[in-house]
Amino acid sequence: MKKRKFKIGLIQISSENGNTQVNLEKGIRMIKEAYQKGAEIVCLPELFYGGYFLNSTEMNNVAEKNNGPFVQTLSSLAKELGIYIIAGYAEATDIIGKIHNSAIFINEKGETIGNMRKVYSWGEEKLKFRSGDKFPVYDTPLGKIGIMICYDAEYPEPARIMALKGADIVFVPSVWSVRAQPRWDIDLSANALFNLMFTVGVNTIGEGICGRSQVYGPDGILRARASEDKEEVVICEIDLNEIQKVRSEIPYFNDFIEDTFSIEAINKY
Repeated sequence: MKKRKFKIGLIQISSENGNTQVNLEKGIRMIKEAYQKGAEIVCLPELFYGGYFLNSTEMNNVAEKNNGPFVQTLSSLAKELGIYIIAGYAEATDIIGKIHNSAIFINEKGETIGNMRKVYSWGEEKLKFRSGDKFPVYDTPLGKIGIMICYDAEYPEPARIMALKGADIVFVPSVWSVRAQPRWDIDLSANALFNLMFTVGVNTIGEGICGRSQVYGPDGILRARASEDKEEVVICEIDLNEIQKVRSEIPYFNDFIEDTFSIEAINKY
């Protein structure tokens, strides 16, 4: 049976670049804190496990496969606590040097139910990571959940694709800069409003990073927000019944003409 009302935990955590052990230990402590505060699903930032600010060689050194020690540790924790976990890491593959900027999604039984690979790489990320090519939606007892990683949220199509696949909530683990902070607020709010679903942005902190992990409702209105410069766990209760209520008042999906969204239709204009 689907749960309609539950608490989510936004884990705004700073990472020590290259020190996976320190990052993982701190992440575990903060996940447990979120659990103690009632969270049933938690999200950590983009590349939280190894840190974001690494060169290509360093990033390859911290990369692990999606069944490696990092994922196994979080799987054990998820099973122990009975909690869902979304966490960013550099994902190694069978080909040495081919890595992805990914977010693992683990359910309350400790099972990996998803592994989102970032599609849109920002700036020098293109020199480090192979891009993903899918925007999946995962059907869970906590609703249908999608994941975008940072720059993916700057394009309208990914969120719309997931909304058309039935997403109720989209999590956005990120490393978002102070310079682009206005876009952080706008992108999260707009993706929520245009698609009448919850969006959850989970950022890190540090020099040049804007923090402000936050939740927007399906009406595009802010529900919760973290500070700009502190590590913290933000808990926000959401009610998926709001989606139906808002969609009955704002008839975007009833009025939307899906055929106009195809390449064939675009080429007609």
